[in-house]
Amino acid sequence: MFDHLSVGVRDLAAARAFYDAFLAPLGHSFTHANDAELGYGPVGLAAQLYLYPVAGERVAGLGTHIAFSADSRAAVDAAYAAALGAGATSVRPAGLHPDIAAGYYGAILYDPDGNKLEIVAGTMH
Repeated sequence: MFDHLSVGVRDLAAARAFYDAFLAPLGHSFTHANDAELGYGPVGLAAQLYLYPVAGERVAGLGTHIAFSADSRAAVDAAYAAALGAGATSVRPAGLHPDIAAGYYGAILYDPDGNKLEIVAGTMH
Protein backbone atom coordinates (compact mmCIF):
# COMPACT_ATOMS: atom_id res chain seq x y z
CA MET A 1 0.00 0.00 0.00
CA PHE A 2 2.78 2.47 0.84
CA ASP A 3 5.75 3.42 -1.30
CA HIS A 4 7.63 4.58 1.78
CA LEU A 5 7.24 6.05 5.27
CA SER A 6 9.09 9.02 6.77
CA VAL A 7 9.60 9.46 10.50
CA GLY A 8 11.09 12.45 12.31
CA VAL A 9 13.90 11.90 14.82
CA ARG A 10 15.90 14.24 17.03
CA ASP A 11 19.36 12.81 16.29
CA LEU A 12 20.25 10.84 13.14
CA ALA A 13 23.25 9.07 14.70
CA ALA A 14 21.25 7.92 17.72
CA ALA A 15 18.34 6.90 15.47
CA ARG A 16 20.69 4.85 13.30
CA ALA A 17 22.01 2.91 16.30
CA PHE A 18 18.44 2.18 17.42
CA TYR A 19 16.98 1.24 14.02
CA ASP A 20 20.02 -0.85 13.00
CA ALA A 21 19.40 -3.03 16.08
CA PHE A 22 15.58 -3.02 15.90
CA LEU A 23 15.16 -3.77 12.18
CA ALA A 24 17.84 -6.45 11.72
CA PRO A 25 15.74 -9.29 13.22
CA LEU A 26 12.90 -8.27 10.87
CA GLY A 27 15.06 -8.64 7.73
CA HIS A 28 15.56 -4.92 7.09
CA SER A 29 18.84 -3.08 6.85
CA PHE A 30 20.37 0.34 6.51
CA THR A 31 20.42 1.41 2.85
CA HIS A 32 21.89 4.92 2.79
CA ALA A 33 22.56 8.15 4.65
CA ASN A 34 23.15 11.80 3.95
CA ASP A 35 22.85 14.97 6.04
CA ALA A 36 19.07 15.01 5.57
CA GLU A 37 17.99 11.38 6.04
CA LEU A 38 18.66 7.72 6.78
CA GLY A 39 17.10 4.97 4.67
CA TYR A 40 16.09 1.41 5.60
CA GLY A 41 14.52 -1.38 3.61
CA PRO A 42 14.37 -5.12 3.04
CA VAL A 43 17.86 -6.59 2.62
CA GLY A 44 19.05 -5.94 -0.92
CA LEU A 45 16.13 -3.65 -1.89
CA ALA A 46 15.46 0.08 -1.95
CA ALA A 47 14.62 2.06 1.15
CA GLN A 48 11.02 2.05 2.33
CA LEU A 49 11.53 3.78 5.68
CA TYR A 50 13.19 7.19 5.88
CA LEU A 51 14.30 8.88 9.09
CA TYR A 52 14.85 12.63 8.96
CA PRO A 53 16.00 15.15 11.56
CA VAL A 54 13.40 17.34 13.20
CA ALA A 55 14.90 20.65 14.28
CA GLY A 56 13.76 23.19 16.82
CA GLU A 57 11.08 22.74 19.45
CA ARG A 58 8.85 20.40 17.43
CA VAL A 59 8.30 17.05 19.13
CA ALA A 60 9.18 14.16 16.81
CA GLY A 61 6.82 11.25 16.57
CA LEU A 62 3.64 12.91 17.74
CA GLY A 63 0.96 10.52 16.51
CA THR A 64 3.35 8.31 14.49
CA HIS A 65 2.54 4.58 14.62
CA ILE A 66 4.27 2.10 12.31
CA ALA A 67 3.53 -1.63 12.33
CA PHE A 68 6.29 -3.91 11.04
CA SER A 69 5.62 -7.47 9.84
CA ALA A 70 7.67 -10.28 11.31
CA ASP A 71 8.10 -13.75 9.79
CA SER A 72 7.83 -15.50 13.15
CA ARG A 73 7.22 -15.10 16.84
CA ALA A 74 10.96 -15.50 17.35
CA ALA A 75 11.55 -12.47 15.09
CA VAL A 76 9.05 -10.45 17.16
CA ASP A 77 10.87 -11.47 20.33
CA ALA A 78 14.30 -10.64 18.85
CA ALA A 79 13.24 -7.24 17.49
CA TYR A 80 11.52 -6.37 20.78
CA ALA A 81 14.61 -7.33 22.80
CA ALA A 82 16.92 -5.45 20.41
CA ALA A 83 14.72 -2.35 20.61
CA LEU A 84 14.68 -2.40 24.42
CA GLY A 85 18.45 -2.86 24.44
CA ALA A 86 18.80 0.14 22.12
CA GLY A 87 16.69 2.46 24.27
CA ALA A 88 13.01 1.76 23.49
CA THR A 89 10.22 1.89 26.05
CA SER A 90 7.74 -0.98 26.17
CA VAL A 91 4.03 -0.32 25.70
CA ARG A 92 3.01 -3.99 25.29
CA PRO A 93 5.58 -6.78 25.66
CA ALA A 94 6.14 -9.40 22.98
CA GLY A 95 3.52 -12.11 23.26
CA LEU A 96 -0.02 -13.15 22.51
CA HIS A 97 -2.53 -10.32 22.81
CA PRO A 98 -5.99 -11.79 22.12
CA ASP A 99 -7.58 -8.48 23.13
CA ILE A 100 -6.16 -7.07 19.87
CA ALA A 101 -7.12 -10.08 17.70
CA ALA A 102 -7.29 -13.85 17.94
CA GLY A 103 -3.92 -15.24 16.92
CA TYR A 104 -2.19 -11.85 17.26
CA TYR A 105 1.40 -12.17 18.47
CA GLY A 106 3.26 -8.92 18.68
CA ALA A 107 4.75 -6.10 20.68
CA ILE A 108 4.34 -2.34 20.86
CA LEU A 109 6.98 0.11 22.02
CA TYR A 110 8.21 3.68 21.70
CA ASP A 111 11.52 4.42 20.01
CA PRO A 112 13.84 6.91 21.76
CA ASP A 113 12.09 9.79 19.91
CA GLY A 114 8.59 8.74 20.98
CA ASN A 115 7.48 7.14 17.71
CA LYS A 116 5.18 4.18 18.35
CA LEU A 117 6.41 0.96 16.75
CA GLU A 118 4.50 -2.30 16.51
CA ILE A 119 5.88 -5.70 15.51
CA VAL A 120 3.32 -8.26 14.31
CA ALA A 121 3.52 -11.98 13.55
CA GLY A 122 0.20 -13.64 12.92
CA THR A 123 -3.13 -12.28 11.99
CA MET A 124 -4.66 -8.93 12.87
CA HIS A 125 -8.14 -10.10 11.79
